Amino acid sequence: MIKKMMTMRTSPSVLPTHSNLKQNSRRRSLIRWLVPAILLLVLVSPALAASSTYSFLPVMKTDTIDFYQGYGDPVLSASLVGNQELSKGESATLQFSIANKGSVSRMKSIEYISDAKLNTTTVQNLIDDGYISIDDPTMDSSLVNGSFAVILPSDLLKYMADSAGFSAFNQLATTEMQLEANRINAQSLNIQMSCDSPYIEVLTGSDYVYLSSLSSGSYSTISAPIRINPNTPAGTYYINMTINYEFPDNARMMDFSSMPLSTSFIYSDTYIQEYKRENVNFQIPFVIQQSPVFEITNINGTLQNGSKKILAVTYTNTGDKTAYDAECKIDMMYPLSSTQNKGLLGDVKPGESIVIEYPIQSHAKATPKIYGINSDVRYYDENGDLHVSPSIKLNVEMTQRHTILTFENVIIGVVILFFGAIGYDYYKKRKNGNGKNGNDKNENLISDEKSNK
Repeated sequence: MIKKMMTMRTSPSVLPTHSNLKQNSRRRSLIRWLVPAILLLVLVSPALAASSTYSFLPVMKTDTIDFYQGYGDPVLSASLVGNQELSKGESATLQFSIANKGSVSRMKSIEYISDAKLNTTTVQNLIDDGYISIDDPTMDSSLVNGSFAVILPSDLLKYMADSAGFSAFNQLATTEMQLEANRINAQSLNIQMSCDSPYIEVLTGSDYVYLSSLSSGSYSTISAPIRINPNTPAGTYYINMTINYEFPDNARMMDFSSMPLSTSFIYSDTYIQEYKRENVNFQIPFVIQQSPVFEITNINGTLQNGSKKILAVTYTNTGDKTAYDAECKIDMMYPLSSTQNKGLLGDVKPGESIVIEYPIQSHAKATPKIYGINSDVRYYDENGDLHVSPSIKLNVEMTQRHTILTFENVIIGVVILFFGAIGYDYYKKRKNGNGKNGNDKNENLISDEKSNK
């Protein structure tokens, strides 16, 4: 019986073979790797779905941490570049310098970062727990009376983990500090300019002048054309400049430590940047100098095509300074011309008028209409500097010259004479014919009377 039982135990159908053991080992190994893989796939699949739907997910403020609050804003200034004195009637382009002198005053720590601390134990505690024996010949018994730290492997592992987290937080804090330092750089500057005086027009071409950025310690130059009316009173005027800009107000870092590992990698940004917009106003002064201003107050005479006429032009100094050795000149184009296009005005005081006569020849084929003739005045100021007044336009009317002997009139006269000659000849022939018939009738009457007698 015992032998039979032993035989049955050793039967190949009951005892596992080497191949069966190997297959079971493979199954267990496969299960051991497959279960974690399935779990990881379950955790990662929502993130993969979100990642396939969106190229990135925006960083939410609730997922961030704020280490520092910076203090210090862009400090902008504006000034006029070059000569600040302009003349009446002048059209000039003003150059303005926009500078940024902002600086970071301080950084205030908001999130406290503490050093990782080790959980220490004393030798006495180790003795009480049975880790160290006093009878150990390698142990210095004098150390038992002292209290000092002993690092265990478990403590070292915790220290390394805490140090890694501390280094990551330090890196985030350092990055945020660098971002906070950018708060003194101005961005997207919209600059508007105007002048309160009705005599001065600022011609920027649009509502504002745009600058993309202005870093701290730098400057940029912008320009604005202006037009000054000749009747502008002398004095100090101001360009009103308004600069609207934005700057980085606060940076918040992405707190990956509070996020699941399966979703942390789908965020493309590591921080969010908050911006703030500000307005700053400036009044930039410039001066309109006292100077002579010449205007044409009267034009006497008209033009006729094909004839030469005298045009009397009155120049008046409407400014508040005397013009010395003033000389006027006119410029004209076809069909007008002149043998004398300059005139001497001499010294012209404020309010004084001088009349200059210009002989102007008009072409015979000139069209009767109003022609514009440009005129300017060159003069010296009290310092001996030469100036040229803004161009003045003379509007002169041209009329049609009335003459009898013209080509058209000659043609018309020839036609009239031709048809008149034909009519006269016809009339004469008809008259001669009527006279002959009358004589014949008279002769017949006479002969009839004689026969009756």
